[in-house]
This record gives sequence, C-alpha cells and structure tokens, in this order.
Amino acid sequence: MESSTKRITLAFYVSAELRARARAAYRATGGLEGDPSWSGMLQKALLAEVERREGAHNRGDPYDPVDDAPLPPGRPKR
Repeated sequence: MESSTKRITLAFYVSAELRARARAAYRATGGLEGDPSWSGMLQKALLAEVERREGAHNRGDPYDPVDDAPLPPGRPKR
C-alpha cells in the first residue's frame, strides 16, 4: 500500500446494498485477509482499482498527483 503515513478522511456515497455486502465480507474475511481495520480493507480495494486503471491506461505508471480542486459531482456524461 501507499508508503505515506499521513492519513486523511475520504467520504463518498455507495448504495446501501453495496455497503452491507462490503461490511459482511469484511466481517467474514478481515482476519483471514490480514485487514487491520474496515478502513484497511477499503484502502486495499481502492488501491487495486487505481492500479488497474494505471495499468490499463498509463502503462502501469502512477498518474501525476492533481491539486485538491473539487472533482465534478455525479456520473460522467457519456
């Protein structure tokens, strides 16, 4: 995982069904997977998706960090 020790709060919306499913998976497997906490499991999931996108769209290289300007809300326009 990320080597930085500075931690921040990240808030986002998910469906109630996904939240319930994720919590159940954490409770059932957190110890087996070595998750230090609920946040630890979510951080691993987020990192896996970031690495997948870097691999698929940026030759596996990390994207350059962006400023903290707000991201557009809602779903992207197609």
